[in-house]
Amino acid sequence: MLGACKGFDESDSGSAARILRGRVRAIEIVERALEKYGAPVYVRHEIVHNRHVVDSLRDKGARFVEELSEVPAGAVTIFKARHGVARKVEQDAERRGLSVLDATCPLVSKVHMQGQRYVDQGRTVILIGHAGAPRGRGHDGPAHRFRFT
Repeated sequence: MLGACKGFDESDSGSAARILRGRVRAIEIVERALEKYGAPVYVRHEIVHNRHVVDSLRDKGARFVEELSEVPAGAVTIFKARHGVARKVEQDAERRGLSVLDATCPLVSKVHMQGQRYVDQGRTVILIGHAGAPRGRGHDGPAHRFRFT
């Protein structure tokens, strides 16, 4: 699937290359899950904004869903790569016995952890963005006291 990511250069330390590596990692997680567990593997939201890649994964047996309620109990489920998920979604997956693989971008996870450290220090973390957007919902998981503006 790396061939679909033209211009990918692992030696590039720029932020664009790091972001691209996170997306390539997410694609590889889906592909490896399909190899290991077989189809179908459920993916919460399309893993990347690339129709060719999404269609290719769909053809291999990935099933893209918007809500966990669309996933059968006990199924292998992959969480979206870019933004993470709210703690409520994680708890719902656990309650339903879903086998979850986390494809959250490592850079996003790093931001979540830093935000949690600030919250643990008693600071208020303010996120500026669109209410209800996937980025904001993802930040709702790690630090429940994040404040949205």
